[in-house]
Amino acid sequence: MSTRALRPNAATSLLNQLQRLASADQASIDLARLLLAPLAREDDERGNNLLATLRAYYECGARVDWTADRLFLHRNSVRYRLDRVRSLLGMNIDQPQAIAALVLALECSGQAAEQANAG
Repeated sequence: MSTRALRPNAATSLLNQLQRLASADQASIDLARLLLAPLAREDDERGNNLLATLRAYYECGARVDWTADRLFLHRNSVRYRLDRVRSLLGMNIDQPQAIAALVLALECSGQAAEQANAG
């Protein structure tokens, strides 16, 4: 087996490990909440579903058309929401560093919420 075939598995394993570590660390959970706070606040105040949209966007490979299909929305609605996310966060959500931080934050905050609901 070539190392090229192992790379996707290694990347997924690394991401899963980072998510487990971050989700077990209160400081990481707090940073994740801080990073996502503007979106959570907007969702609470206006019901825009920005967190769900961002999560779906990344799960759909940062493809607006696939995200629109998954969320049963028009593409322009997804674009509007993503522009709102960019504005609230003050960052380019399509840059690799932002993607890594936001995916980890979404996973970390999601796992923390699941643990709180279970406990």
